[in-house]
Amino acid sequence: MRPVVVLVKPPEQSRFNFGTFSLGVLAASIRDLAVIHILDATHLSFDAAVDKIEALEPDWVGITTMALSSLPPATKLIKSLKARRPQASIVVGGHGASMMPRIPLEAGADAVVAGEGESAFRRLMEEGIEPDSPGVIRLIDGALEAGPRPPPIRPLDQLSPPARDLMPMPDNQVHLMETSRGCPHACRFCETTRFYGRRWRYHSPQRVAEEVWRLVCELGAWIIEITDDNFGASRRRVLQICERLHNRELPAVFLLSARADDLLARPELLPAMARARMLRISVGVETLSPRLARSTGKFIALETYQALFDRMRDLGMFSVASFIVGLPGESAEERERTLELALSAAPDSAQFVPFYPFPGVPLAEKHPGPNPAPEAITAAARLTAAFYHADEVRSRLDRAARGGDIRASFAQGTLEKYAAVAC
Repeated sequence: MRPVVVLVKPPEQSRFNFGTFSLGVLAASIRDLAVIHILDATHLSFDAAVDKIEALEPDWVGITTMALSSLPPATKLIKSLKARRPQASIVVGGHGASMMPRIPLEAGADAVVAGEGESAFRRLMEEGIEPDSPGVIRLIDGALEAGPRPPPIRPLDQLSPPARDLMPMPDNQVHLMETSRGCPHACRFCETTRFYGRRWRYHSPQRVAEEVWRLVCELGAWIIEITDDNFGASRRRVLQICERLHNRELPAVFLLSARADDLLARPELLPAMARARMLRISVGVETLSPRLARSTGKFIALETYQALFDRMRDLGMFSVASFIVGLPGESAEERERTLELALSAAPDSAQFVPFYPFPGVPLAEKHPGPNPAPEAITAAARLTAAFYHADEVRSRLDRAARGGDIRASFAQGTLEKYAAVAC
């Protein structure tokens, strides 16, 4: 008989919540070896989650941790499972466990898969948890023992499409898909390259178009969020994807993230993306202080962001800018100018988040711990409220909301989301 594998998204609410998508990608890589179940326990109590897992009588339990904030609920789940189903092998993966593997291992996990998980987890299924298993970290006599890092999966098209038949339908109607991994840049505040490495890898334009077609035709998707850290890393590839999507005239709207300098590198790029209905783009600004921007390894001038957001508005696209508060070395004056400069850049929407000192990130080397500074958390909330209280932001969103198009829907949704915080 084939072993039973239960892949679990723990009970938690988080801004990093990608639901069961990453588990669907993992399931596709091992479904020929086992009977696989995916459990989204996001809204379950811990007891209910353990009951559901135990009822499936798993031989293996895989738990995903999307961020450091996922470790406490994952730890609680591991301890309960070890008490109720001790014969099951528990393997934990994802960004949180990769950054701090000792936490789930001390809770009772048998192994942590660090970084990209498909090939490492498949090898565990085939060979068992052995010393020096590639990509696997174990706790032996109180010491962490890590196997060699396996080569990254390349080309990415060798991965099977996500096992969407095992995944629950998204309750917010937003379907996730991945078209690339990693980022060719080396920003000193970001842990993406520490998880995936500097080598940016991608699905071919044809593979991307085929997966979109399946999402629309088989699942009725009309909102698709591309989870890539940097969708625009190759302008040529983006244009090829846009051409395939535009030719099929699919009734889907795409949400994605990209860098400002990539989006403006070729004048035909943004119009092509607009025609392909890539209409909501999140742009990591991080900081508009030239001094701080240089310290992060990501200096892009204010004028570049202004040009990008203006051009997006002209094309009916909706922009979301992301700013980091509390970067190491940030002065009180630089923090106070954050709002002024954000308003000057003029994105449609903005989010202000505290600096997360992820383990292994260069800018976090001198930080006392993995949690954001309390004053940065407070400042981020204050700046968010101030941004949406600004007259020019409210006026811009009000005008956009009256447009009767997709941009209008995004603007109206933003007004409703931040109505309370902007009062």
